[in-house]
Amino acid sequence: MERIYIFVAILMGSTIASGAHAQKPRVVVLNFAGAGGSTARVQVVRALKGRADFATKSDADRVIEDRGLRIGTLGDRAELGDALDVDYIFWGRVKGKGKSARSEIRVAGRSGEALTGYEAGAPGTSKGNQLIQEAARTALAEAMELAPPERRKRKEAAAVGAVAGGSVAAGTAAATASTAPAQSESKPRKESKVDKEKKSGGATKLPVFEILVGGGPRFRNIDFNVGDGSGGTEPRTFTSGAYADVGGYFLVRPLGRSDNPALQGIVIQGDGGVGFGLKAGLQGTGSTSDISTWRALGQVGYLYPIKGMQVGGLLGVGVDTFDIDLNSALPSIQYIYFRVGAAFAYTIIEDLLGFRVDGGFRKPFSLGDLEGAFGNNSSAIGWDATAMVGGKLDIGFSYGFRFIYESYKLDFAGANTSVPSMGGPGGSGTDRAMTFQFLVGWSL
Repeated sequence: MERIYIFVAILMGSTIASGAHAQKPRVVVLNFAGAGGSTARVQVVRALKGRADFATKSDADRVIEDRGLRIGTLGDRAELGDALDVDYIFWGRVKGKGKSARSEIRVAGRSGEALTGYEAGAPGTSKGNQLIQEAARTALAEAMELAPPERRKRKEAAAVGAVAGGSVAAGTAAATASTAPAQSESKPRKESKVDKEKKSGGATKLPVFEILVGGGPRFRNIDFNVGDGSGGTEPRTFTSGAYADVGGYFLVRPLGRSDNPALQGIVIQGDGGVGFGLKAGLQGTGSTSDISTWRALGQVGYLYPIKGMQVGGLLGVGVDTFDIDLNSALPSIQYIYFRVGAAFAYTIIEDLLGFRVDGGFRKPFSLGDLEGAFGNNSSAIGWDATAMVGGKLDIGFSYGFRFIYESYKLDFAGANTSVPSMGGPGGSGTDRAMTFQFLVGWSL
């Protein structure tokens, strides 16, 4: 009798194993962002019918909403996969519109890791739909190669144990064994979520490149008090009023697509601007001087993503010029400076709306013609503050409203040279600028 039980156990175990091998994976297909996203999702579902079992999108939406999950986060994808008991998660987006649109399909495994991704045609066209379906089937096959389905392994082991035991008690023990891991895993699931959040910081993948350009009014106020050569001081001032300024910035995240937020945080940033239409006139003379002004700042830094926030700092080198025709009041100015600063960004509505604030310290190591006119031992310190509100659309279009404040405090000392604007010895001054910008651009 014992041999019969062993034979039956082996036979049923083989049958279950072969059935498990042929078993379909279980998948969920989430929403696709962008214009035509619902059509693209339908094509993915059609492509996978007969090749996979499905968890419903309504169940997935409920889990995502109840738990506040973000599919761009590895840890949150893992929690969704566990909650739905699926082997693979499909999601994506449609970039662009009309016949030129492209459909992106992404696939993650049970543990949340991104397994593969494909780009296909425009949803809604016969050729585009066909390409989406082919891409979805290829993505599923590749995902199964990289991470074979594991969903039913515990149940199969329990069934084999029940038959081999040949008794109700053994079957009960096997059933208990089959449910015990599931119960024991309920706690680790929450712990692994916390662990993954610690690893990922709750961060989504960030754009690898942003560029925004635009313009607005800029104001500059220069107020110097320099020695008059007879023991007193005299003012040398310039107030611009509002003038047109064109500027912008670019930001590069070389590893913004990485699943590791520690790598996502590396940034390279460039800022700049050019002023137009500036002139100055000396009181009582009727003559005017043309003024050109421009500035540029290059920085490298680190902005660590923590859920909807980014926190960090940047350092770099910049140039700020104020070039004026020869006159008896002010020389041309060129600050070449080193900057170190902190930055904080927060997403209010994902992609659509967020803000960023920066503050920094500037140490000029060259003052241009100021040193010749007011003293070769002159020095300066500076600081700045920037606030920006903006966002981007799914297609990549980005916008922003930006305010920049810059200020320098100067001390004049040392010997000067014989130039029309010569003054000294001694003195001090301030140089301040405020800029308002409306910017538009693109993010990738």
